[in-house]
Amino acid sequence: MISRQQKFWNAYARLVQKPVIALIRHQPTVRRIADLSAAITLKTPIDLQLAEKIMAFGSDTVRTTICQIGPAPTAGSMLYLHGGAFMIGNLQGYRHLVASLGKAANQQAHFLHYALSPEQSFPKALDQATVAYQALCADPEAGPISLVGDSAGGNLVFALLHRICRRGLQQPAAVVGISPIVDMRMTNESLKANSKSDHLVPLSWVVRGKNAYLAGHDPSDPEVSPVLGTFVGASPCLIHADSTEILFDDAKAIAARLREQGVTTEFVTFTGRSHVWHLNVGRSPEADSSVAEIGAFVQRHCYTQLTQ
Repeated sequence: MISRQQKFWNAYARLVQKPVIALIRHQPTVRRIADLSAAITLKTPIDLQLAEKIMAFGSDTVRTTICQIGPAPTAGSMLYLHGGAFMIGNLQGYRHLVASLGKAANQQAHFLHYALSPEQSFPKALDQATVAYQALCADPEAGPISLVGDSAGGNLVFALLHRICRRGLQQPAAVVGISPIVDMRMTNESLKANSKSDHLVPLSWVVRGKNAYLAGHDPSDPEVSPVLGTFVGASPCLIHADSTEILFDDAKAIAARLREQGVTTEFVTFTGRSHVWHLNVGRSPEADSSVAEIGAFVQRHCYTQLTQ
């Protein structure tokens, strides 16, 4: 049964957010509205601590913000890649979730400020995620590393995992995808079948994000469609998705791809929650329990690495 709180946020997504991103095509306006919505609706923890950090690997640098609640974590580092159809999303809208996930996982959580489309198209965001990950791997103080991302950020997480496997880089301890989009060929049935049941995401928004990010690039490239990727030897993965989302088949497909290649994969499905309901952490029991589940998954695999 869906809680009253989650029903409220489902209605807010359907009646306010979904029409806005479907009808307003001026990108700066959409970003300003998203910022206003975040300021009004999201619950920022009273004891939230933020610290800017420049991460470097080789000659490349990227900017992250460490988001923390409570005492210093002791179980490694989390790299969080945010959603927003590659076109929107920033620290204001995600700091509460990133900090909550870090606390649940007992990890230092890094929010990556990656370049947005259409100003910067593929592969800029993925390249920046790669730099951030390699910088953490090179940091002896980082400890076990988890990769976590939602929606478009989930795409970046699994594209990065594909790169890690193909290039033979150090594996993260754990990987989490929240309602990820992983197939830019846009052929999955749920894209249309769930267009009415999805509380938040209109198909037109997904198409706009895809076109802005790809900018003509081949959608069959595994670095933009990681459902076609190589994951042999990858670390354990957790995927959350709701069966009413238009991206549900994407989540199901990446879970199947990972399992086909021998990757330990937990695919946890729900029904009746809005896209990336985790953003309601602190304001709905469904979000709180899902954040706690992700934290427990990450802790379990990071502690395994710490004790080896």
